Amino acid sequence: MSELTDALDRVVNWLQRHKPLYASALQTGLSDEEIEEKVKDLPFRLTREVYELYQWRNGMIDEDSSFFYNYRFLPLEEAVEVQKIVLDNYGFVLPFGWFPIFEFENDGFAIIGAEEITENSPILNYTLRDEIRYSSLTNMMQCIAECYETGAYYIDESGDFKKDAILANSILQKYEPELHYIAEARFEVINVPDGSQVITKYHSDDHILETSVISNKGNIKELTRYFQGRVVEHRTSSYEVADFYSYRCDEYWLNDYVKDERFEVEYQYKCVMSKIERRYINGMLKQEIIHPDKPRDRTLLIFTLIFTLLILPIINFFAIIFVRQTNRERN
Repeated sequence: MSELTDALDRVVNWLQRHKPLYASALQTGLSDEEIEEKVKDLPFRLTREVYELYQWRNGMIDEDSSFFYNYRFLPLEEAVEVQKIVLDNYGFVLPFGWFPIFEFENDGFAIIGAEEITENSPILNYTLRDEIRYSSLTNMMQCIAECYETGAYYIDESGDFKKDAILANSILQKYEPELHYIAEARFEVINVPDGSQVITKYHSDDHILETSVISNKGNIKELTRYFQGRVVEHRTSSYEVADFYSYRCDEYWLNDYVKDERFEVEYQYKCVMSKIERRYINGMLKQEIIHPDKPRDRTLLIFTLIFTLLILPIINFFAIIFVRQTNRERN
């Protein structure tokens, strides 16, 4: 038995003893062939850990059930549907390979697939702006199993899930010691003569977590995030690109090497839109989106003309009368 399946069994054993209704909501696992059929239209491959997860059980059929804390384990077909809906709405905002596994309202956890099947991937948390929460699905399940077994997760008198935050964080730190929001971080700020700043964020044990370059206008020019001693995200931004208002490049090493480019234009004063978006995977251009131009909103222009041609002369007229009247009274 693998460490992942062992941890999953520990979780379901706890649910069977303390929340049998939730345990009964778990559906029978799928075969390799059934999984392949359900995910055949995804533009990436899921990790072997995800295959093992859905071979173990195919999520929870009851939408009100929870696998851990308040998070429901999504059936595979539902996860595929959610992935498509979110991708259609957010596009390149999501990392390539983003695939939801556990969900609670607008919060949840996702794995990162790749062009070729890999053993595992980091687990991202939606509410943390898709930041890494666990280094693998196995680590995640081992952490959750221990939270149940130690009382960090428990059922209160009303039958609701509760969490001992201090104990849960200590267990999370045991499995994922490099997470920057668990231990207190240290910051180092270097002021550059041109007014910009270089800010480095360190873990409590002095591992670098993040470096950023802030321009003298407060914009992030460059951002690099690290996890387990390696770069997982690098972002550069520039407002000095010919014919464009701004340029942004996001590079990720969450599984495949992914590079997203976005060119923005100012289609009217202070109104900016994405004009060109490109996604490269492992160095190859995979997708390019050229957005149509937005029509200019003439409301502001019309208001400005009315104000300039009609209202402003009236204001000036009364201002002149007021000044003259004031001068007469003084004389």
